[in-house]
Amino acid sequence: MESRRLTAKKCSLKEIHEGRFVKKQGFESSYVLTNLGRRLSRVRIMGIVVDKFVRPDDKYATITIDDGTETIRCKSFINVKIFNDIIPGFLVEVFGRIREYNDEIYIIPEIITKPDTNFETLRKLELEKIYREQKQKIAKINELRKQSSDIEELKSLAKDFMSPEDVESIIEAEDIIKTEIEEKTVEKIEAKDKILKLIENSLDGIKYNEIIEKSGLDENKVDQVIQDLLESGICFEPKPGLIKKL
Repeated sequence: MESRRLTAKKCSLKEIHEGRFVKKQGFESSYVLTNLGRRLSRVRIMGIVVDKFVRPDDKYATITIDDGTETIRCKSFINVKIFNDIIPGFLVEVFGRIREYNDEIYIIPEIITKPDTNFETLRKLELEKIYREQKQKIAKINELRKQSSDIEELKSLAKDFMSPEDVESIIEAEDIIKTEIEEKTVEKIEAKDKILKLIENSLDGIKYNEIIEKSGLDENKVDQVIQDLLESGICFEPKPGLIKKL
């Protein structure tokens, strides 16, 4: 069971959206694991309110915030009065917990303030500093991993410049990113083989739309593979929309 209140970490909405939601059980807090190797459970975000919705029965309300990098919804299922003085166009700072439902990451707000507009510039500078510091930590951990891959030893080696939690989250993020890259590489190779086989089996060439239909692949993925095949000179377009192998 958690014995202390989690710190609200300053972050951009882009960092949240590019992360992966990690669902924990029991009293452990779920979190977003970001590309910067940070675990975000309780956050502190700042942005402009671009939309507001209040259900007629006052039992549910949301505001949508845009910080210039992404947007996110803040939802309240009980304390809808927290949004009473908030209207679209306001600059707000929200302290709250990250949640996820139906693949949507959102925030349950605990505190909402209306800071002076000068604080928006200050926050951008703070986030830039966080970004630089995290990149330095990631580089340092990657160097230390060459000496040892044992997590406890890494924590000991890094204890003078980062916390054990920082080490754990950076390792977790780096390993997940590496796995995702490997999986995407395998997917791309498999997609390329499937598409190339379709093209090779069509002596007079095959239409782009037909490749999408027969491969069963996403249009964006087909487009990427076709572009690679054309740029590498493996295939060509005898006429627009028709793909043929050289």
